[in-house]
Amino acid sequence: MKDKIKTLLQQTEKDNGIKILFAIENGSRSWGMASKDSDFDVRFVFFREIKYYLSLSKKEEVLNSSFDKNLNPCPVQGALVDICGFDIFKYLKLLLSSNPTTIEWLNSPIVYYGDNNLSLRGYMKENFNQERLFRHYFSLFKNNYREFIQLGKAITYKKYLYSMRGLLNAKYVYEFNKIPPLDLRQTVEEVKNLIPKKVYEKIEEVIKIKSLGLERDTILRIEEFDEFFNSELQKEYQNFNPKKPDVKVLNEFLEKIFI
Repeated sequence: MKDKIKTLLQQTEKDNGIKILFAIENGSRSWGMASKDSDFDVRFVFFREIKYYLSLSKKEEVLNSSFDKNLNPCPVQGALVDICGFDIFKYLKLLLSSNPTTIEWLNSPIVYYGDNNLSLRGYMKENFNQERLFRHYFSLFKNNYREFIQLGKAITYKKYLYSMRGLLNAKYVYEFNKIPPLDLRQTVEEVKNLIPKKVYEKIEEVIKIKSLGLERDTILRIEEFDEFFNSELQKEYQNFNPKKPDVKVLNEFLEKIFI
């Protein structure tokens, strides 16, 4: 499948007149949460020839495409391969704000095209803004929990795990002032002493269930998770490290691409 995805990305370059800097997996497969029927969430960063950035005719900052099991174009809903790319300017602006998704792209272990082992990887590891990264992950947890579980009509293991991942990543950032691992199991092990034992054991159980392809089965509420989530929502978080990325460093990276 990797070669097929690479071919799709090369065609994307040709169709849009762009150059892909790197393309990676950023979904359950890179989080160690894949099941036998998991789709491929391909994400990439691209740039155009400099002349396009000097034009008043604005080009798209985000490129999307999706494909079915036969790799024919299809709607994103139910697609086997979901591809989304950010223009380098959009990507770096998000990175400057310590957006977790863009940081995760730099650290994904699954690379389809190009190379995400950039100088920015090491730089962001030491210079992200702790509060912004925490708030992003905590919001992902809170919004997922509210929309898909508290107010959801069809509760699934997948939605619970996505909510849990957001919360545990937020706690990891807050407690250790470090970028959390992409692999959820590793994060769970490293925050083991920060969560109730019954929650830890239940997470392991749910990850195993998801790996069997039962992630979309409608289920009853998971009491252990609900209690943990609601207690975390009552907490206040403050006294963050004020460090943040320097725009000059990102500008220098940008210059090297075009010069």
